[in-house]
Amino acid sequence: MKFYAMIFLVLGSMAMANAQTDKKATSRISGLIKEATANQILVYATLVLKDSNGRLVQGVISDDKGHYQFVDIPYGSYSLEVSYTGFVTHTQTVIVNQRTIDINTIVMKEDVEQLDAVVVTGEVSQMSLKMDKKVFRVGKDILSQSGSVSEVLENVPSVAVEPSGTVLLRGNSNVTILINGRRSGLSSAQALEQLPSENVDRIEVITTPSARYEASGSAGIINIILKKNIKGGLTGQLRAVVGIPDDYRLSGSFSYKTDKLNIFTNLGIRYTDYEGDYSKYQRTSNNGETIHLDQVQDQHRHDDGRWLYFGADYYFNERNTLTAAFYRNETEDTDVTDFIYEFRTNNGTIDSTLITDGNSKEHRSYNQLELNYTRQFEKEGRKLTFDMQYDFWDSEMTWDIRTRKAHPIITPLFSLRTVSDEKNNDLVLQTDFVTPFGKQSKLELGAKFENRHVKDDFRGEELIGDMFQLIEDLDNNLAYNERIFGAYVQYGNRIGKFNYLLGLRMEDTHIDIKDRNGVYAETYTYTNWFPTANFAYTLNEQVDLGLSYSKRINRPSLWHINPFSELDDFNARFFGNPNLRAAFTDAVELSLLKKGNVLTINPSIYYSRTTDKVQFYTTQNDTAIFETSPFNLEEELRYGVEVSTTYNPFKWLSLNANFNAYRFDQSGVYLGRSLDNADVTWFATLNSRFRVKGGWGFQARYNYQGRSSDAQSVQKAISYLNLGASKKLFHNKATLNLFVSNVFNTRKWRTAVTGSHFFVDETRSRNGARWSLSFTYRFDGKTGFKNRRANRSNRY
Repeated sequence: MKFYAMIFLVLGSMAMANAQTDKKATSRISGLIKEATANQILVYATLVLKDSNGRLVQGVISDDKGHYQFVDIPYGSYSLEVSYTGFVTHTQTVIVNQRTIDINTIVMKEDVEQLDAVVVTGEVSQMSLKMDKKVFRVGKDILSQSGSVSEVLENVPSVAVEPSGTVLLRGNSNVTILINGRRSGLSSAQALEQLPSENVDRIEVITTPSARYEASGSAGIINIILKKNIKGGLTGQLRAVVGIPDDYRLSGSFSYKTDKLNIFTNLGIRYTDYEGDYSKYQRTSNNGETIHLDQVQDQHRHDDGRWLYFGADYYFNERNTLTAAFYRNETEDTDVTDFIYEFRTNNGTIDSTLITDGNSKEHRSYNQLELNYTRQFEKEGRKLTFDMQYDFWDSEMTWDIRTRKAHPIITPLFSLRTVSDEKNNDLVLQTDFVTPFGKQSKLELGAKFENRHVKDDFRGEELIGDMFQLIEDLDNNLAYNERIFGAYVQYGNRIGKFNYLLGLRMEDTHIDIKDRNGVYAETYTYTNWFPTANFAYTLNEQVDLGLSYSKRINRPSLWHINPFSELDDFNARFFGNPNLRAAFTDAVELSLLKKGNVLTINPSIYYSRTTDKVQFYTTQNDTAIFETSPFNLEEELRYGVEVSTTYNPFKWLSLNANFNAYRFDQSGVYLGRSLDNADVTWFATLNSRFRVKGGWGFQARYNYQGRSSDAQSVQKAISYLNLGASKKLFHNKATLNLFVSNVFNTRKWRTAVTGSHFFVDETRSRNGARWSLSFTYRFDGKTGFKNRRANRSNRY
């Protein structure tokens, strides 16, 4: 009943906001804000409209194109004030005597005395709501500065990162992660851990994407937009990080810009240790005998990494730009893992103790080449873009496992070795065209072609005598080819307070997978249509209401459909399922955004229906080895409520919270067993940040993930706390940050799996508490507005 009460509470808040609409308003005021020095637009300037008695009538903020709009203003005389940090406040009189008023462009002049204070703007991250997405602009939050992109994602409402590195969107792991609007090898869990947080400009959370986005990802899309500095002259920053466990990083970002050319680069090195602790209790019954297993795993991971991002923009003229960039990330991972297996009989007597030493080494080399051509037309808002992205990367990993019996007598047992080699080539070609129709409507067209080739080799061997010999059929050589062609059209319009965006996307998929030895071959071909609809209604200047619908697809990956097993340890294996079908999701969301100078609240309710949802099931074979495989459920229904709030009672204090609760109902049959299941779970994040005199700042974030279950397993609740402190130095040109993640080492993934003849209770802690201290120094070749504007105009 509490869950349904929350939904009614959100609906009630929407109704209350609707009741606030001013019925007497009769006029709309709009215009454009620019700055005087470089004649560039000013985004996010504050505009206040006051009546003849000096009382506030409305307050607005200019959008990312410098435009602003007051709505529902009664006829009369008003005073308009425009303010922006570092500029002289502009004041003028506005006479409202007609239905629409277009004010001449307002030109702001710099306030020289305030220029030194500009560097502290943008301190706090900001969330804004657009027609088809939420945009989280990464400020200088302490907890977003010292780590990786994975840690930045933990700050974003609706997003959670599991201890394993898996990213969840509203509790759903079927999310597509894009880098600069495109799929990339940088979006894997391992890559996100290595990508420095200072490279991120903003993160777009798109729970019901419009047709311009690819249709993959039933939970939606997380689009990570990286920075590309375009400041005048030579600018950049240097950062050094030290941490416990051992964590040493040195990185820098630099750019040099002239009228015709902008050169930019990011580069860095790192040396990082991770400490992981795992434990497992396992109970197995067979032929009337019950065996108990207590397993402890101690993991020491070490990563060496190097990355380079280098590129340039060439401005042919004010309407034509060509961009070329190259990214390379190379890592060397060395892991040492100790396993202790203690087997006991039903009466508690220790039957035997096994000790396993595991050593693995992996070398990954990821490369990405990107080209972009942008054509801006004379008609404002009309734009044509062509993009090409080519990814090529490889991964080579060897894992040596040596097991011996330590009780009742010391006995060598066996030595295993696995070798995996994966190579990937991915070519993406994309073009998009946007053109306005009049002042309020626009048409978008686009097409995308992606061609991906993967070679995946895996071999498992056992030491027999002095030679390694193949274990059963663990010699897999797969070739995976995927071609996806997509095209879309969408049309948006504004009618008074009402906005809509209607779209349709088509994607044609062709997948070939075959064993290079000729044992296995499959082809998957399907064409699908994905309609989208986004509606927004402005109740008043502070309240917006949105309704959206999107159809999505979740295609099985190579890992999901690979029929050959991979060896997790001597006791467990994973098999893909070549009969997996693509899952389809219909998602609907109703949201409200209530903006205020002190309090902003964004409640929403959502519903989704997924057919053929992919889930995992574990069995135990005749030799007591656990085997896990994916399968298709018949259906999953999910519906929930989410509330995000920001509260800024004082200039020095910022509080925000996110709460998400949902219920899901699953139905399906696998291996003759009904897997019907229903559950309710919830997530919460609390974040506080405050500043004190002397350039000091402090921040704390608490995350909670509730218990959830499916028909076979239960995932227990997770909670953890992160803390940070910062100090500004050298006239705000430098910052010293102290960051502590997982302070009390409570971020542990605890699951329990129940089968017909077994029970497994497992706890995994991939990282314990981590302490890091970072020092950042920024320098600018030039000062003034051009430098500040570049911070808000990074390419995407």
